[in-house]
Amino acid sequence: MGKQFTRRLACLCLGVVITGAAFMLPAQAAETDPQKFLRGLAADMHVVLTDDDLTSASRAHAFRQLLRRDFDLPAVGRFVLGRYWRRANEAEQSEFVRLFEDYIVAIYGRRLGNYGSGGLTVTGHRTDGNNGAVVHSKIEPHNAPVILLDWRLKLRESGWRVVDIMVEGVSLALAQRAEFTSVIRSSGGKVSGLLVKLRKKTQTVALSNDAISPASGAVRTQ
Repeated sequence: MGKQFTRRLACLCLGVVITGAAFMLPAQAAETDPQKFLRGLAADMHVVLTDDDLTSASRAHAFRQLLRRDFDLPAVGRFVLGRYWRRANEAEQSEFVRLFEDYIVAIYGRRLGNYGSGGLTVTGHRTDGNNGAVVHSKIEPHNAPVILLDWRLKLRESGWRVVDIMVEGVSLALAQRAEFTSVIRSSGGKVSGLLVKLRKKTQTVALSNDAISPASGAVRTQ
């Protein structure tokens, strides 16, 4: 990916990861309004940004808990694996789901930039087929251009869940799918080749206590 997209991804990750105070807050009731759902994420973001007592380990743990709470990770994982999901055996599918979560936590956490407490603002939404919605928002980092984000949601039995995020029109799910497809093709069309890459990648860049700085709500990349 180019530097511009990486910068946008880092800004996006700021908007996503710092909402990770979920484990410290009461569980949210199922919300039927997609804008209120996303504003809940923004509220969590504010808590983390203003809490100087959070440790780096707590922030990393909170990110993982947030993903499990408000993102449909199994659905996203199946989508990014594409047609290769059906080609994978049961053991490979199970390992991929686990490694995909580790990958999101490790890779996205490491790409966070220090953008201060710009915050995420919900600006509207539109319906998206059956039981779907796209919520429009923006992040206004200090001393940096505004980042426009569209959050694709699906209404599940337990409430709204994020299934994709578009950064200035670029789908992160599609970008991740293209990347994984390329790895699988270079491995002779075998999902096992991707699993090997993911194991190595997550082990190499797994979040450490220094991955996310607890100071003044900032995050640090290495």
